[in-house]
Amino acid sequence: MMNLACLPNLVSTMQTIRLLRRGALTALFMLTSASLCSASVRLGDAPTAPKDVSGLPRGPVGKDVTTGFTVNADGREDVRSFYNAVYKSSDGVPMDTTSDVSTCFPGTNGTAFKQAVQRRINWFRAMAGVPATVAFAVTNNVPDQEAAVIMSANDQLSHTPPSSWFCWTASGSNAANHSNIAIGNAGPDAITAYIWDFGGNNDVVGHRRWLLYPQTQVMGTGDVPQQNGFNSANAIWVFDANYGGPRPATRKPFVSWPPAGYIPYQLVYPQWSFGLSNVNLSGASITMKSNGVPMSVTKQFYQTGVGENTIVWVPVGLDYTSENTVFPFNGVDTVYTIAISNLVGSPNFYVYNVTLFDPAVPGLDYFPPTISGPSQPAVGQNNTYTFTGISNATSYQVRVALPSPFNFSDGAESGTGNFTVNTSAGYAVQDSSVQASGSFSFHMAHPNPPTDQMLTLNQVFVPKTNGALTIKSRLGFAANAQTARVQISTDGGVGWQDIYSQVGSGGSGEASFTNRVLSLSAFANKTVQVRFNYTIGNGGYFPQTDPGVGWYLADIAINNVEVWSIVSTNSTSTTNFTFNPAQATNYNLNVRAYIFTDFPLDWGPVKSVVATASVPPPVITVSKPVVTSGQVQLDFTVASGSSATFKLLQADQVSGPWTTNASAALTTNVPGSSFRFTTTVGPAVRFYRVQSP
Repeated sequence: MMNLACLPNLVSTMQTIRLLRRGALTALFMLTSASLCSASVRLGDAPTAPKDVSGLPRGPVGKDVTTGFTVNADGREDVRSFYNAVYKSSDGVPMDTTSDVSTCFPGTNGTAFKQAVQRRINWFRAMAGVPATVAFAVTNNVPDQEAAVIMSANDQLSHTPPSSWFCWTASGSNAANHSNIAIGNAGPDAITAYIWDFGGNNDVVGHRRWLLYPQTQVMGTGDVPQQNGFNSANAIWVFDANYGGPRPATRKPFVSWPPAGYIPYQLVYPQWSFGLSNVNLSGASITMKSNGVPMSVTKQFYQTGVGENTIVWVPVGLDYTSENTVFPFNGVDTVYTIAISNLVGSPNFYVYNVTLFDPAVPGLDYFPPTISGPSQPAVGQNNTYTFTGISNATSYQVRVALPSPFNFSDGAESGTGNFTVNTSAGYAVQDSSVQASGSFSFHMAHPNPPTDQMLTLNQVFVPKTNGALTIKSRLGFAANAQTARVQISTDGGVGWQDIYSQVGSGGSGEASFTNRVLSLSAFANKTVQVRFNYTIGNGGYFPQTDPGVGWYLADIAINNVEVWSIVSTNSTSTTNFTFNPAQATNYNLNVRAYIFTDFPLDWGPVKSVVATASVPPPVITVSKPVVTSGQVQLDFTVASGSSATFKLLQADQVSGPWTTNASAALTTNVPGSSFRFTTTVGPAVRFYRVQSP
């Protein structure tokens, strides 16, 4: 009998025992009810402007790998590269935390993680056209870490948490008063949530306005992960001593989100905003068109004192209160024209375009680093190649690989040895109760408590243009919170994208296996990993592992792909390189660019070459010409090396020009070593030479 369970929201009920110990109060928490699922993300109200910033750091701070970004927002490829290389580089960075909310210990987080948070802030600022040089101050990070612990421990948000709250500290409370705060996510994800700024209490997008405030140079971060039944939490210190100071130059006179120019569709949200200093926007009018077609907009409440003066609107009645609302995008570049009028100030009218696009799809301005050079390089010699340059590239990397064909087939008959298994205990991943064509299948289910169940193929590979992944799958009893996904990673397992997904039907689902062929052509010449991920979201789910419950896989096959053994990767600051093959075999060469020194773009097209053993040219000795019966005879011998063909060159002056005598007759005196050219007598003086092509 099936039991459709529900995923509860994370509600932690704590009992506290206060013990007087050496004059201090120590709070001991006992979790009486909790869930391992992630609660939905919650954002508090944005902090209000500080009354006094004289004691805060001012900056400026020197650039590092997380700052100093600029981008040409009017260039589709520039924005696409900036997103794919820099924005995504801050995804999936481990927190490496020592924090422990259950003991109120704030701990510290790894340097790489804090840099990822800082990088995400500066990415958004660069896209918005404001100075992207924000640095973190330790004096902000430490109390922000305490603030994040306070929010997580109490599962509540407040910029002025009372001293009665668990884990309360004066410095943590002060940090909360100076910070954007969130529960349910942390790190770079929290930064993106602040730019989204969903929730009925965030109709003035105050979190967004503070992150994009042009004057700010110094911020801070505090983050705790979901652990021991406590939610993840974040605090971003957003005020420094530059608040209210001179406004720096910005790309446009205004600061908007989404910004004028190109923007990846994933980062466009239901609330649009337009900010401008020293202008009254309360009576401003907003018109919006999509590819020239007028759209309805709803103007939000106007509030000053939160970052720059800003108006906010919602197109076509979208639900801005829910984090699950997605701004519509049909996969095709879409131009939105925004006109802001009736501003009290000068100028009082602005018009700009915002173009949504898919950053996974190259545009007409995409020109990859395409290699030119010999297709048959000589072994043991430096063979010269050139490639097309990339705008904004700071350097390049050249990769040489030995390709070999790879064909994969696994019907689950031999167990899980080809995979890294990340599943819950309590059921067999190799299952004999449900089969496709053999005696076994792979099975993934969600025992209670539910977590994502994954099978990751150990072998990385490179698809050809006709590469394909074939599976037989059966999604049985599954609810709409349970989704079967086939996913690809092109960055070593940091980020994953679906190439197939199937949501549970809410009932018994499929009664038999279905053969599914998934094209890998979009990943041609990219090193990829594959995983099968049975994910769990919010809502009802089937917790059983009985036969017929969950996702079954069998007869997994991968065809028309290669495995590359990397011979070398070398950096260059120019658009040329030399390749000296060590052996006569097939090689693949390709190039990728780096932007902002540290961030690689995708590898460019592959140039496949066949290295050949070099043969030294023959050494030819020519005898003195003999003139007889109106003919010139030139005997020559091959002193070393060999050649199947020769040609006779002639010139009237020793300095040339030299031309080929196509009418000369070649005969053999001694096979393989001695030959004769015979030709008609020319002018009184003529020079000859014999050459092997």
